[in-house]
Amino acid sequence: MIVLNKKAFKLPRVEKDKFILLLRLGLEYNRETGCYRISSYNNIEKLIETVSGLLNADKVMFLQSCIICNKDFACQDCKYYELCTTKDLPFHCVCPQCLKEGKQVVT
Repeated sequence: MIVLNKKAFKLPRVEKDKFILLLRLGLEYNRETGCYRISSYNNIEKLIETVSGLLNADKVMFLQSCIICNKDFACQDCKYYELCTTKDLPFHCVCPQCLKEGKQVVT
């Protein structure tokens, strides 16, 4: 299993058609840093499948971002991991520390 940060991660060099596919699936590429980042979640399952294939990984996961403290964290750290319907998808959630402290989202 490979865990990637959705804000910036590197992939091996790919051919033009694969690069275009990655962009269509919702990635942006920064030429200066050589990093990709997720810009759209519309095709997230297909994107994860494609990235897994490029990295020859059984499973690729992305870090979550806490909606309270903005910290990045892995889903496996959460006590609700087995019950979660969006586990391992790079969305926003509440990190284990904020859950433990009972912090609430400020609107």
